[in-house]
Amino acid sequence: MLLYNLTLSLAISEGLSKCDKPERLKKLAAKKRNHSRRLKYISRSELWSVIKIFPFLKPTLIYEDIVTQVSVAELKKLGIKGVVLDLDNTIMAPKSARLELPVEYWLEVMKRNFKLIVLTNNKKAKYLAAVKEVLDIPVVGFALKPFSLGMKEVHSYLDMPNDKIAIIGDRPLTDIWLGQRYGFKTVLVKALTGHIEPKWKYWLRKLEWSFVARN
Repeated sequence: MLLYNLTLSLAISEGLSKCDKPERLKKLAAKKRNHSRRLKYISRSELWSVIKIFPFLKPTLIYEDIVTQVSVAELKKLGIKGVVLDLDNTIMAPKSARLELPVEYWLEVMKRNFKLIVLTNNKKAKYLAAVKEVLDIPVVGFALKPFSLGMKEVHSYLDMPNDKIAIIGDRPLTDIWLGQRYGFKTVLVKALTGHIEPKWKYWLRKLEWSFVARN
């Protein structure tokens, strides 16, 4: 995540230096300002709390399949009352704002059993608005997981102890890392579109999963 933030900042800076179109220049400048404003809320102490837990990613549950295989009974056995869901590649294909039927059925069952909220690093307002319409549950965007920027909204909505909350996602270095920091039960699943992703993304995911400690 730190590498991502640094890379994004450098990419925006590079774009500004190379841009010769006024409209594009304004957009890039605004993007850089928004990103900087978001990052300034990350304190040094939080930065350290994120870094020190990094080598010890131990999901409570690991599913070698997509999210629809996550069992309501298994979550209830853990005492779960509320669930934080990742968005892209966990419950929806990226950029689709559309649910596949199996995921839609699974979500309906989950809604009947748990209080649900979506926490995503996606920051595109129009896309997130469309997602809210489809899901009919709260969606918190631009969360910068594994940092805590979206957690105020999550805690305010769920309004329950951390040990009663589970986070479900396909990314060890964002979803699981964040959940472990907060004492949530953590559920790692496979990406929805993992089977059709380009090779470079496949190897990136493989590298990310290498940081997961398995029992």
